Amino acid sequence: MVRLCEEGDDVAILFARTPVPGQVKSRLFTHLTPEQACRLHCASTSDTAALLEQALPDIPKWIFFSEAPSPNDSSDGLELPASFRAAIQEGSDLGERMAAAFVHAFDSGARRVVIFGSDSPTLPAAQAQRAFGLLADCDMVLGPTEDGGYYLIGCRRFDRRLFDRVEWSSPRTFAQTRANALRIGFAVRTLESWFDLDEWEDVERLLAAARQGHSLPPHVAAFLKQLRNKKGEVSSPR
Repeated sequence: MVRLCEEGDDVAILFARTPVPGQVKSRLFTHLTPEQACRLHCASTSDTAALLEQALPDIPKWIFFSEAPSPNDSSDGLELPASFRAAIQEGSDLGERMAAAFVHAFDSGARRVVIFGSDSPTLPAAQAQRAFGLLADCDMVLGPTEDGGYYLIGCRRFDRRLFDRVEWSSPRTFAQTRANALRIGFAVRTLESWFDLDEWEDVERLLAAARQGHSLPPHVAAFLKQLRNKKGEVSSPR
């Protein structure tokens, strides 16, 4: 892989599934078609990339896709700021893939590295800035999600033992990662909890916010608008 940065730079990495209908947001298939779920994934990823562009205009930004694009992908629904460069994740599970990204960034000369998930498009931009700020005084920062995972993980040094025996996509992911960090002597800071856009209840949460007049990220807002029928309600489950 190419160098991710110049010596001493900070690096922001956005982890995202390659947008292929039927392979993303499968937990939403109870209410959405695979094609709709893929469009929501593209909208969420696009809005997360935009918030990182707003929050971190002066540092290198990368998007790491889960696999190389194929003729079946739907990347035409994905809009990324011009500042983003793309790479492919390496490894068999999420821990191996994040470990490879951290190692590659630090081998490139990075000073602080933060990996962001693509499922928290409503995250305040200030949280991304704060993650880098906290790394001035700690070894690792975690942004927990309400379901027990985390929307970001940042390090100023890396140790592969951080991901030992972590149960990915479980209610224990955050706690196990944090416990590993403390066990190997990392100083850890935690950001405000936020929510991921994974389950239908999360979509309903955003729809309720829209009905109450709250502003939503533009790509997600446009997708949700398409779901509403003439009476302003979401169509019944499939």
